[in-house]
Amino acid sequence: MKRSEIALVVVLSASIVCACSMVWVKLKSLGLTNIAATTTESTTEIVQTSSVTETTAIETDLIQGPLTDEEALEGFTNYLHFKIKDLQEIIDEGKYPCIWGIASSDEQKIMIMFKSYTGALFRYHIDRQTGKTYVTNYVVETNSYIRTKENFNLRNYLDKKPTPTPYAIKPSGEPTDAPAKPKISISNAVSKTAVVGGAKLPYRIPKVTISGKNTDAANKKMKSDLSKYALKGDNARGITYSYHTNSKLISILVHISDNDNETYDTYKVYNIAVSSGKIVKDSTAVKLAGSSTKKFFARVKATYKKFGAGDGAPDSYAKKAKKKNLKRVSYKYLAPYVAKNGHLCFVGYVNYYGGAEKGYRVFDATSKKIIA
Repeated sequence: MKRSEIALVVVLSASIVCACSMVWVKLKSLGLTNIAATTTESTTEIVQTSSVTETTAIETDLIQGPLTDEEALEGFTNYLHFKIKDLQEIIDEGKYPCIWGIASSDEQKIMIMFKSYTGALFRYHIDRQTGKTYVTNYVVETNSYIRTKENFNLRNYLDKKPTPTPYAIKPSGEPTDAPAKPKISISNAVSKTAVVGGAKLPYRIPKVTISGKNTDAANKKMKSDLSKYALKGDNARGITYSYHTNSKLISILVHISDNDNETYDTYKVYNIAVSSGKIVKDSTAVKLAGSSTKKFFARVKATYKKFGAGDGAPDSYAKKAKKKNLKRVSYKYLAPYVAKNGHLCFVGYVNYYGGAEKGYRVFDATSKKIIA
């Protein structure tokens, strides 16, 4: 190479370095300590970056397979809400929208684009298998992306509390229309009064409607299961229900009351996926609730250890009941659901009251307490 050509390369390299170190836009009030934003066409401020990176180790036993696009988007959304303390206020206010979504994905990588209210663009590069994530930041002056010091493991945020559905973003960084959220309604398929032991009790069978989804099979199943309980006579029962919905799951807890005090109340759970309108199996419901079977079962065990055999049970009977209950930590004896407070709860078939009785009881797996 000629000496003049070498000099030209040096000059160009120095120009690029200078351009990359030019002015940046700081993400004010977003709570991000490790993310640097670039300039917009009309805003010029100085960047403040941190050398601190997030190195929280992921538990290897939680890795159950490659991340899906849906899991990556949910985990990233949780990450933003965890890092940006007032993100929900920014979203609700609507003046300076923060938008994000999957820009591209293949078998190895998922890339999520994040656009701040300043107009700054960031790309989050996620390893589909490990969840390891690094960040690149768009620099206006060079019309290119450069890597920042921010890095973390997306899997660490999969089980955080579910957050609002984000806007989608085109690969160009331009926002698309926000996906329409399906409308969900829970009404009564049957609304009557049962007479049980001379007492009048409500008899309600739920019906689910999700816009754009066929819920006929789910409604038919619930009506078929619950209609076997009569309004009068030996099989008469009162039926009530409670429910909780989020963007992915509808959980319905049905309470079948026997007011004669000769037998114990019964409970049934129906979990319906918003995406399909169909009743899903228990393990899927736990996943849609933001947890995993392994974590859920660990909470059930901790709950049973505290529950024992009922109030006032002798220690020896309590130990026997606990032992029996801990052997029933499987979906054969458990029905998970999400309660109105957002807690992951379950109906469990257990021994109680000194181990002499057994039946269905309702527990909160989040607070590890009995509900009913």
